[in-house]
Amino acid sequence: MENISTLENSSSILSVTLHENNFTKDGSYYATVTRNTASFKNILSEIAEDNKGMDPYMLQFAAILMQKKILKLLEQGKAVNVLDLGTMYIAMKCNAKGKSDVSDNGNFYIKFSPTPLADSALAKLTVDKIVYADGSPEITEITDLSTGTEDKTLTAGKPCKIKGGRLKIGGNESGIWFAPVGSDGKINTDEASWTKVKETALFRNKPSELNFFVPEVLDIESSYRIVLRTSYLGKAKNRKNIVEAISEAIKINA
Repeated sequence: MENISTLENSSSILSVTLHENNFTKDGSYYATVTRNTASFKNILSEIAEDNKGMDPYMLQFAAILMQKKILKLLEQGKAVNVLDLGTMYIAMKCNAKGKSDVSDNGNFYIKFSPTPLADSALAKLTVDKIVYADGSPEITEITDLSTGTEDKTLTAGKPCKIKGGRLKIGGNESGIWFAPVGSDGKINTDEASWTKVKETALFRNKPSELNFFVPEVLDIESSYRIVLRTSYLGKAKNRKNIVEAISEAIKINA
C-alpha cells in the first residue's frame, strides 16, 4: 500500500479565463474556471498531514470502504448523500418519442446537487489570475508514461505525455522548458535557470498531445513548472507572436 502521508498536496491557484461571447456579438465575455483537481490521494495526504497521530493506512482503508459502499448503493439505483456535501443521483440521457425508444439498460450518468454546506466553502474564494483566451496553449493533463500516473510527478529521463489544446510546438523561439519553482510555489523568472527539452526528445507533436522525454539533468525531488511556447497556427502558418502555457508544479522523481 502506498504511503499517502508522503504525497504532494494539491495546488491552490484559482485562475479564471475570459472567452469572447460569439453568440451575442456585443463584445461581452463568459468566464470559465480552470479545473484544479484535488485527487483522492491529495485529500488523504492532507488529512494525514493535519492529524499526525492518525494511522495513514487505516485512513486509506476506511476511505476505500466508504468508496466501495457508495458505489454499491449507486449500483442499487439509489441517490447517495456524500458526507453532507451534496447528493449524487442518477440521471438518464434520453431522446425518445415513446416507450419503445427507451433502452432497457438505459443511458445513465451521475449528477451532483451540492448542499448549502458545500456552497458555503466558496464564500471566501478569491481569483488569483484572470486571463483572456487568446489562442494560447492549454494544458489539461500531464502523465508519466513510464508509470502511467497523473499524480503531478514525472521521472527524469523517462517519457511523458501532455494533453490539452493548441499544444503543437512550431516557429522561432518555440519549445518546452522546465522552470524551477521556489518554496513559495512561484516560478523562477530567470530563464537562464530553465532547462529546455531537446528537439530530438520530442517524439509526438500534435495540437492535442505532446510526448517527450523528461531531461535527465533535472534535480531529483525538486519542483518545476513546464513552460510551452509556440507560434504554430496551422500547416505552413505561424503566428506573429509567441503564445505560452505554464503547467502546475511538477515534482521530479529518479
